Amino acid sequence: MQSFKTLLFSFILVTLGYISTAQNKQSDVVRSHFEDKISELYTKYKTDGFVTYKGGTINMEKNTEFPILVELKEGRWYQFVVIGDPEAKKLEMKLGLEGVGHIVTDKFKTENTNEYWTQFSFICPRDGRYLLTFYQKGNKKEMLGHVGILQRPNKTSEGVYTFKH
Repeated sequence: MQSFKTLLFSFILVTLGYISTAQNKQSDVVRSHFEDKISELYTKYKTDGFVTYKGGTINMEKNTEFPILVELKEGRWYQFVVIGDPEAKKLEMKLGLEGVGHIVTDKFKTENTNEYWTQFSFICPRDGRYLLTFYQKGNKKEMLGHVGILQRPNKTSEGVYTFKH
């Protein structure tokens, strides 16, 4: 009986080790897709002449809205890039200004679009602190998320310059 218990215990440990290894490999593949998409979108916009204004990967939890305040200047051209977890079921991004409400709203289910990112151009209508919110729904507790805000540099007779806050 003791050898059966030992054999059963060994089998359980090997099975758990296999499941853990498979989950880690799947997690590595998801992270790789996520990082590849970030690189692809930044490269695209930098090739088009945009420079990074603000951006970064954020730690998100499922079903929790992540708020980001950003100071934008009237007349400036911004490119927003929001990349969610490749395993997310639903993504939602909103950009709003106090007193005006939501100016841009983008909601979609990744299973319908097969995409886990959104991007949009925005020419700022007036100076102010804008609230960007990012929401993801999925099965995992911790979700990958990245927000990038790029801007088109201004050109003057002295050369190219950008405004950073």
